Amino acid sequence: MTDLDEGRPAFARMPNAKFTLANFMRTHLLSALATLKIGLDILTQTEQVPIDKLYGHGGFFKTPGVGQRMLSAAVGAPVSVMETAGEGGPYGMALLCAYMLWKDEGETLADYLDNKVFADAKSTTLMAEPSDVAGFSVFLSRYKKALPMERTATEVL
Repeated sequence: MTDLDEGRPAFARMPNAKFTLANFMRTHLLSALATLKIGLDILTQTEQVPIDKLYGHGGFFKTPGVGQRMLSAAVGAPVSVMETAGEGGPYGMALLCAYMLWKDEGETLADYLDNKVFADAKSTTLMAEPSDVAGFSVFLSRYKKALPMERTATEVL
């Protein structure tokens, strides 16, 4: 997505930005979403695939509301998180295996998940505030501008 095969951890800030622990942690979380957003832009803009809603799972969603709000800001769509959200990748792989083994003939993965796996699961859906969406957009613009710095770091370090 970024045309980089490797990277080097780097932290840079705008000269007028406040360096606080909260901003430092927020930068890490938003950075985790930046390449996802770049890839999703290819789907939504180039391939015309609309994103109406996403479901989040994995460690990024263990703290209620935080990752969910940031992902929603990144993609500009509501994000739902179920009570099983913290289970992560192995859980998702197990669900795919279960679908392949136990699906009814002609049953789609979406129907299998909705009707058999998550039918009784509790979930919360959150849409980021417009200010969060705008903030992520600014962050992503700066992130993209810093990619040459990352390339240089891989060449000299």
